[in-house]
Amino acid sequence: MKARSAGTAAVAAALGAVLLLAGCGGDDGGPSSGDKIEGAKTDNKEPSGEPSEKEPGAPEFDLPDDVRVEIAEDATGDEQKDAILRDHGYALMAQQEAYAATGATPNFTQYWAGEAAATFAADFAEYRKDGVTITGLDTFYFREVTSLKDGRAVVAYCEDQSKAYLKNAGTGKVDKTPTTLDSYIDARATMEKSGDNWQVVDYQATRGSKECRDEA
Repeated sequence: MKARSAGTAAVAAALGAVLLLAGCGGDDGGPSSGDKIEGAKTDNKEPSGEPSEKEPGAPEFDLPDDVRVEIAEDATGDEQKDAILRDHGYALMAQQEAYAATGATPNFTQYWAGEAAATFAADFAEYRKDGVTITGLDTFYFREVTSLKDGRAVVAYCEDQSKAYLKNAGTGKVDKTPTTLDSYIDARATMEKSGDNWQVVDYQATRGSKECRDEA
């Protein structure tokens, strides 16, 4: 994995997942090595097989059978950065769990706070109002801690939504939209230390990232 260039896909605005998931599917087809994210795959994109032994206190996520999440490990060997990436991975899993439930879950509340939590909570409410939920595969990769100072960190990462779709919660009908460049998102999560955990407090994203498409 090549280093992320400082000027790549400058983050323009915060985007809720109502915007991120709509119209960006496709018809085609973390933590340190001992601390795999439950429900995720490793950075080689091969199935993880039997879950590794969970870290004490690691959260458990309740995802529907038709919702899958892959999160690259992207371990650095730096204990603090790997702890941040671990909790960032948990935050991503909690985000997807909450979208599937169309409401904030205890995991979401644990790993999201502030403006970021409020933005996504509003999206959950829109999902409930519109009678839709998520299905398919969402992949997160190319994750790196780009800033770390005084209990505040920034994690840059890519998201591939080419196989993530919206589904009518009542009928089960899936809206399978074609893959385009907009399926690939360059995102930034600002995280702050809260007790023993790192929480996402701000989220920004730019859709249509060529670099994220190339790294997928």
